[in-house]
Amino acid sequence: MPHLVGIWSMERSEEEIRSCLAKQLQIVRIPRAAGTDHCAVYPGFGMAFQDPGILQNGPQPASTEDGRYRLLLDGEIWNAEELALQFRQDLPQGTCRPPELCLRLLLRHGTTVLGLLNGIFCIVLYDARNRTVTICSDRYGFRSVYYVQRSNTLLFATEIKGLTAVDPGPKAWDGIGILEGYCYGTQFMERTWMEGYRRLPPASIMTMEGGRLSVSSYWSYKYDEACKTLDQPTYFTTYGKLLDRAVERCLRGGRRVGIFLSGGYDSRAVAACIQRHHLPLPAFTFGHSSSRDVRFASMLAKALGLEHHAFTDPGLYLVANCPSIVWRTEGLSSFADTTSMHHHAILKKHADIILTGFLAEFGGSHTWPQLLMARSRTAAIRAIFDRYVAPRLAAARRIFTASFLTSTEAAVRGRFHASFEKIANDHPLNIADSWNFTHLQPCSTFHSTSVDRHLFEVRAPHMDWDLVQFLLTIPPYARLEQRVYKKMIAYAFPAIRQVPCTNSGAPINPSFLREYPGMTFRYLGRKVLDHVPAALRPRPALGREFRSLADDFRSEPDLVSRLLHPLLRQGFLPSEIFDANAIERIVSEHYQNRQSHEAAIGRLISWGLAAKYFLHDDLSDPPDILQAEGQ
Repeated sequence: MPHLVGIWSMERSEEEIRSCLAKQLQIVRIPRAAGTDHCAVYPGFGMAFQDPGILQNGPQPASTEDGRYRLLLDGEIWNAEELALQFRQDLPQGTCRPPELCLRLLLRHGTTVLGLLNGIFCIVLYDARNRTVTICSDRYGFRSVYYVQRSNTLLFATEIKGLTAVDPGPKAWDGIGILEGYCYGTQFMERTWMEGYRRLPPASIMTMEGGRLSVSSYWSYKYDEACKTLDQPTYFTTYGKLLDRAVERCLRGGRRVGIFLSGGYDSRAVAACIQRHHLPLPAFTFGHSSSRDVRFASMLAKALGLEHHAFTDPGLYLVANCPSIVWRTEGLSSFADTTSMHHHAILKKHADIILTGFLAEFGGSHTWPQLLMARSRTAAIRAIFDRYVAPRLAAARRIFTASFLTSTEAAVRGRFHASFEKIANDHPLNIADSWNFTHLQPCSTFHSTSVDRHLFEVRAPHMDWDLVQFLLTIPPYARLEQRVYKKMIAYAFPAIRQVPCTNSGAPINPSFLREYPGMTFRYLGRKVLDHVPAALRPRPALGREFRSLADDFRSEPDLVSRLLHPLLRQGFLPSEIFDANAIERIVSEHYQNRQSHEAAIGRLISWGLAAKYFLHDDLSDPPDILQAEGQ
């Protein structure tokens, strides 16, 4: 839902601005969660915030005594109490609410103070005297802000539908955004799949003044390559202490907190820190009953004393939930990436805020041979392109028309190379980790918050700024295949060291020299098995993934007959972009020949439905959001 919406248009009256805000908020089309609408309306400008009442920021907007400045805060400042103490001489007595704190600090110290804010947030500040609006994103862009400029009008919202509801301009496909979405699984850099619609980058300050729009950055993801090297015990001991403090910050407040728990490293580390605070929180796991995630998460929950809830074997769940998921995710990612939505009403009975292990890429350095052999920046960029982009560009020729690829592929390649301009590191592994976090992490993280924010809020301890500052000082050799991360878990939480990990199916092995050869042999074994007929392959003792999405797609051919084919016939997947005959071939290969094309089919359906809803304003068959969410 568009929690935060706004319009800057100096020619419009206060009544016109108020009407525009109302349309932006009404587009949600679901029963309003208990809470309050906060707004500030002037001739030529208005902003509104739909508060579901989960976060405890108090009344908004924050305002100066003379009414010149108004500020809306969407999100949380985790170190608000510490900042109030640090700047107590600059603040009026009793200033403690985060929105008021942000307002006073910005007016006193300017946007340089944004580097001190620890949390996930977006801030909108309006100066009524100069008629200037300033929008600030957090370091990670976790609270997404989308905007479109039409002549002397700026529209902004935390969901694209908050723009389409009042956008007077023509709506069209962004060809480059579409091809990049296929290659990266997410919308690359600032682009979306809609022409002119942009996403505010992480750590950015956008200002609209006198009809001129400007965007600047106040921070960039960068490893400190000049930092003094420490020994391994110091790294993993400090890591554990800072993560524990980050989790403690995320447990504050009077709301019910739960955690998404898988069999991987990230969520288990957060869950283990929770145990230190003796809180029996509910833990939620999704997947088939025999999957590794469900089995290992159950073992972790038992060892840590968490209240475990496993949501298993949902039956047929794709067709029924697809339209409502696309309505939420707006074509920015495949609907198949967020299918837990049909369980959310049940989760809401147990928690208001969900802890997530997202963003542990800070301790990454996931490696592959070409990157390990790279000895220069150029070689590292080539290795990244060959791994992430080249194979998907080749696959894109299966579904896009030749003329479309001719008009877009060169630009996509150019933007890939341009994406390294802000990657300031020199070591190949640092380059890869920085680029991965900056450009690929949004696929699973930044867009996820839009799915059900009227029910939940999300907190990610790994995004705590004190922790991130430290993690960015760890050199590549210590991060290889998450060495420091694994050692921190193994030695700080011995009770869960022997619980197998989803990736490997084995207990945590913090020794890189012993682990890496085994990983290499398993990788080569999988490559060999790829050329063996499926019927002759040995059946694994444990399923690796939490579901077999390819099989789930095959069990619901209605995805094609009820969704994909009508979208093609009705022109929501236009023939100048999408090759209908090629799409029919991959559908046949997937359903009849048992090849795996579920990712492509999922993206096509998501784009087609999103085009129907947001390009063509066609709600003749509206998504059944109420049924999908159990409300």
